[in-house]
Amino acid sequence: MPLLKQFFLLYKEKRNLIKAVIDLGTNSIKCIIAEIDNNSIRILKQVTFITKLGRKLQKNDELGLEVQEDAIEALKSIQQLCNTLKVEQVVCAGTEALRRAQDSASFLKKIKQQFGWQVYVLSPEMEAKLIFLASSNIIPAGQKAMLVESGGGSTEFIFGYREKFLSYNYFSFGALTLTNKFIHNDPISPEEFNALKDFLKQKLEQTFPEPKNLFSVASGGGATTLASVSLQLAHFEDEAIHNYFLTSEEIKRQVKLYKTLNSEQRRKIKGMQPGREDIILASAVIYQQIATHFNLPGFIISSRGIRYALLQYELKSLN
Repeated sequence: MPLLKQFFLLYKEKRNLIKAVIDLGTNSIKCIIAEIDNNSIRILKQVTFITKLGRKLQKNDELGLEVQEDAIEALKSIQQLCNTLKVEQVVCAGTEALRRAQDSASFLKKIKQQFGWQVYVLSPEMEAKLIFLASSNIIPAGQKAMLVESGGGSTEFIFGYREKFLSYNYFSFGALTLTNKFIHNDPISPEEFNALKDFLKQKLEQTFPEPKNLFSVASGGGATTLASVSLQLAHFEDEAIHNYFLTSEEIKRQVKLYKTLNSEQRRKIKGMQPGREDIILASAVIYQQIATHFNLPGFIISSRGIRYALLQYELKSLN
């Protein structure tokens, strides 16, 4: 049975479903809980735990027991929240860290045994399609666009129109894995910065030899943090960030700033999402290099991740 059908066959006749979607990402575990009926999705709660699930992958392609325990503790908190809000259905999806880790099968078995939750490890193509579904309504009608989501362990480029997914490209690295690979000083050394920038530049030139300036959307924790810093938000504000236009000049400004500061100093910047201060420079450089390569004036920011797409799919199956 196709993976999407496995996700969404349950409860297809049920109304007023309380559903939780958990995204086990390489840098963070995110959960969204919503009430779904025939016509709407009402968000009840959203939480994020920075567990850095993929922080040891660079060494031996394993999560490691310590990392797994950190994730289990986060999932315990999510389980308590689900119990409090009387969640009826839990859908769990994993991305790059669980695709790569040699010990991911044993970790997923622990989750199944302890919580009763099955984690579906998304293929890069499935992840790209869910990213597109979550944010494609931002694309102007009739206009071709590029959606970019750079997470902790992977970076996706999705091309399409508002109503039509066309194609995708996929890099098996993101802000966490690039930080672990290139950045060993705090603040970053000039040599490390140049190596990171050159690596990204070369990868983009190889993958997209004839870049075109398209309407561009950016999503994921790195993109929303860059927007939050640009807006100088005291707390994460979904509505302020979603649809915000983050200029390439602002990304350049933030790159220059983060280069001069250590993680503790970056943590104190207004708008910095807690737990992202150590990898935000890599996030900013990724988006800066993409903007430069494609000659973009900036990105429209989407705060909608694959969790929203999974909620949307359930909504469609109810009608």
